[in-house]
Amino acid sequence: MKLQTKHLLIHGVILGCISLLYPPAYAGTEAMLKLLKVLRDRGTLSQDEFEMLRDAAKADEEREISERRQPNDDKTEISGREKFKEEVAVTRQDSIKIKTDYKGLTVESADGDFKFNVGGRIQIDANFADEDQTRLGSGAEIRRARLKVEGTMWKIWGYKFQMDFGEEETEIKDAYIKFKGLKPVTFTLGQQKLPFTLQSWTSNNWQVFQERALLNSFIEDDAIGRRRLGLKISTHGNNWTALAGLFGEGADHGGQFNESWAPMGRVTFAPIAKATRVLHLGAGAYYRHYEHDPELVFSAHPEAHIVPNLVSTGVISETEDALLLGGELSTVWGPFHAQGEYLHVKVGRKNSLPEPNFNGWYVQTGYFLTGESRNYEPAKGRYGRIIPQRIVSQGGWGAWELAFRYSTIDLEDNGILGGVESNFTAGLNWYATPSVMFRANYIHAETNPSSIAAGVGIAEDINIYTVRGQIVF
Repeated sequence: MKLQTKHLLIHGVILGCISLLYPPAYAGTEAMLKLLKVLRDRGTLSQDEFEMLRDAAKADEEREISERRQPNDDKTEISGREKFKEEVAVTRQDSIKIKTDYKGLTVESADGDFKFNVGGRIQIDANFADEDQTRLGSGAEIRRARLKVEGTMWKIWGYKFQMDFGEEETEIKDAYIKFKGLKPVTFTLGQQKLPFTLQSWTSNNWQVFQERALLNSFIEDDAIGRRRLGLKISTHGNNWTALAGLFGEGADHGGQFNESWAPMGRVTFAPIAKATRVLHLGAGAYYRHYEHDPELVFSAHPEAHIVPNLVSTGVISETEDALLLGGELSTVWGPFHAQGEYLHVKVGRKNSLPEPNFNGWYVQTGYFLTGESRNYEPAKGRYGRIIPQRIVSQGGWGAWELAFRYSTIDLEDNGILGGVESNFTAGLNWYATPSVMFRANYIHAETNPSSIAAGVGIAEDINIYTVRGQIVF
C-alpha cells in the first residue's frame, strides 16, 4: 500500500521523533506507540496506516539496537528515514504545478521541462453610424472569440494553436512550432502573424483603440496577408529586436507555395526602455511576389468593423508584386504615450501597365488618468497587457485611459481611383482588471471623395460610435 504525501510526512515526523527520543529505545518506542494510537483514535490515521507506522517504528528500533550491539560499516542497507526521503523526492519529481490566473490555466511539470497553457479572448462590439450621403447601417457582432493552447516541451521546443470562432466563421489563426535552443535566436515554423508594423505586431487585445488605423488595410488584404505559413527567425537584445522570414500562402489557402511567396523583415531599437520611460524606433519591409493574378484589392473600413468600406481600389489587374515599407516611432513618458507610423506601398504590374504608389499614416496620443503607463516589451518590440494599479473587486477602480488619433489613407495614383480618407478618433478605455476591459470610441470619417469601387463615389462626412466589452483569459 502506497502512503499519501500527507501520511508520508507524518511518517517522517514520527521516525524523526524516535531518533530524538532514543536512547533509551524502548521508552521512545513506547511513547511513539501511544502517539500513534491517539492519532488513530482521532481519525488522523486509518488502522492500516497505524499498523504500518507501528511496524516501521519497531523495525527502526530493532535496527538501531542491532547496530549498537554489532557495529557494521556496510552502508548498503537504507534506513527507514532514508527510504522516506527517497519516496518524497520521487513524489516531488512526479508532481505537477497547476496555476490559474489572468493568463488562463497553466500546467507545468515540477522540473520545468513541460508547460501547457489554455487561454483565449472574447470581444463583443457594437457600431452605430450617423449616415451622411450613403446608408451605412449599424449593428453588433462577436468581433473575436478565440481559444488557444500553447506551451513548451523539453524547455527548448514551443508550440501554439489558436482558433477564431468570431464573425460567423471558424479560422485557424496560429499553428506553429518553435525552437528556442539557440538563445537568443528563435526559429518559428508554421501559420503565424507576420511581425510587420507596430500596431499589427501588438495584439488587438492591447490596442489603444477599438480598431487599428486605416493603413492596417494594406496588410489586411487577403492577397497580402497578416498571417501566413512560413519560417521566421528572430533575435533580440535588451533594447532591440531583429526578425526576418519567408512566407507563402496562408493555412486557409489551397494554392501551392510558389503561387505567392514573401520575404519580410523588421528591426526595432529602443534607446530608452524603462518601465515608465520608452522611446521606440522601428522599420520594416514586406515584399510579395505573385506567379498568378492575385486579384489584389486595397480597401478600408472607417476604423469601425461593421461599417462598410468607404475607399477601395477595386481589383488591381495584372499585379506582379507588391512592396511595403514602413517606419515606426513611439514613446511613453509616465502616464502619457504617443505613437505614429507611415506605410508606403508600391504595386508592380505586368504588360507595362502603370504602377501605382499608395500610402497611409497615423499619429495618436493617450493618457492614463489613473497613473498607469503603457506596457512596452523591449525584447519583442511591441506593447503588452495593461496592469491596473487598483483592480476592480480589490478595492480599486481599475485603469482609465483617454486617447486621440488622426489617420489617413490615400488610394489614388496612376489611374487607380481608390479614394482618400481621413479619420479623427477619440477613445475612452476602462481596464477593470488585467483581463476585463471596456472601451468607447467616437470616429469622425471624411472621404474626398469615396471611391467609385466602394460603390459610393461621393464625398462622405460621417460620425461613428463604437463600444466593446472584452475579456482575455
